[in-house]
Amino acid sequence: MERYKSIIDDWEGFKQACETHAVNIARRNRVKSSDDFLEKLFKDFDVIEKPSWNENIHRLSNTEEPGKSLLHWRGDYYVQEESAAIPVHAMNPQEGEKILDMCASPGGKTTQIASRIENNGVVIANDKTAKRLQSLTANAYRTGSTCVTTTNYDGRNFPGREDFDRVLVDAPCSGEGDRARRTFEPAEKEERESLSELQKKLIVRGAELLIDDGVLVYSTCTIAPEENEEVVKHALENTELELEGIEIDLPHSSGLEEFEDSKFGEELRKTIRMYPHHFNSGVIYVAKFRK
Repeated sequence: MERYKSIIDDWEGFKQACETHAVNIARRNRVKSSDDFLEKLFKDFDVIEKPSWNENIHRLSNTEEPGKSLLHWRGDYYVQEESAAIPVHAMNPQEGEKILDMCASPGGKTTQIASRIENNGVVIANDKTAKRLQSLTANAYRTGSTCVTTTNYDGRNFPGREDFDRVLVDAPCSGEGDRARRTFEPAEKEERESLSELQKKLIVRGAELLIDDGVLVYSTCTIAPEENEEVVKHALENTELELEGIEIDLPHSSGLEEFEDSKFGEELRKTIRMYPHHFNSGVIYVAKFRK
């Protein structure tokens, strides 16, 4: 992990955060929750705060177990790391749109999309692994996400033409730097490079499936530039995608212009990197494109 010391704004803070538990959050599901949702949530949990960037996010005390409540079982809220809600925030899905979540399981971002558009639209939730579709389908059912249809394709070969208003490519990744994935252990170079090749093919296919003026969001939960900026640079050079800035009221770092011997370019600063020490959540890298 020492190879990343030069690109992380607070190395000691980063290391310490990797050894602590992330803040639990409950993301309100507007499809099923009632008007008295907050009253019920406060009754069951010690709610620390609601961050300004997302009115549906509620930070809970770490002594709580939000996945074991009746409200969760009923689908009134979804448990996920706060950072995991950022890609859909950046994508900003709208009612009536057709949206593809290319690597969707277990369904956190899929159900967030359905909640944002209040089931008014079409959401295709795809995953390559049939077994993982079980959790995806269960979460869509539990949250009442009736606009969701699940499919089982390799995202690199997802069928169809330019048909989607928005595409989310939350790509499989090494999880380097993400405490929930591999604590502070580095990935092998071969793993990063193999995943990078997969990610490049996924993002190119995602671009092909977008309508003109459509939006694609690419995200990972790794700090590896091979899986982040290198993939974005590949998309800029091989598709009709153009980068857009991401506005969010949370601490973060800009994407890298260069790393070791690789040059990515100044435009990559429009992408964002978030580390565990920024707001006690998971690693996330997000890039927003328009075709």
